[in-house]
Amino acid sequence: MDEFFLIAKVVAVSARDGFLKLKLFTDHPEKLFTTELIYIDFWGSKKKFFIEEIIKRGENYLLKLKNFSAERELQAFVGREIFLMQSDLLPLPDNSFYIHDLIGCKVFCADKFLGSVKDVLSTPANDILELITDNNQTKLIPFVLKFFEEINPEEKIIFVKEDSGICDDED
Repeated sequence: MDEFFLIAKVVAVSARDGFLKLKLFTDHPEKLFTTELIYIDFWGSKKKFFIEEIIKRGENYLLKLKNFSAERELQAFVGREIFLMQSDLLPLPDNSFYIHDLIGCKVFCADKFLGSVKDVLSTPANDILELITDNNQTKLIPFVLKFFEEINPEEKIIFVKEDSGICDDED
């Protein structure tokens, strides 16, 4: 069974033109321009909707669904999450990862377990891995590729380089 991938959330109805304003949860919004359908979550159930048009207006992405144009009916979508099927995602370039693939990865420095990836936080400088340690503590480490020896989302394992400075406070 194919899994769903969260890509956006509807945050508002765009005034009088039948579009929904989106908050994106992806660094790769280009997939929205090449797909014909999306799935919108209604109380835990994903419903299929066809895209009529998607446009980028300034920093905003606006989505128009087929057969929905009245402001009253569009209000039902505000606050709803938008998903794509995993199989519809674009392949990423080398050394790029989908956040959902990193979540759950076990992070090690040599043979020492640092924690499991709970989330990936975006900051202006770089992304940060949020780890949960064995004693249920939160640990944040910068997700800068030069600090990592191996990142293997398929095996759910990440190795930090011993000389990265990340392992220094672990003793």
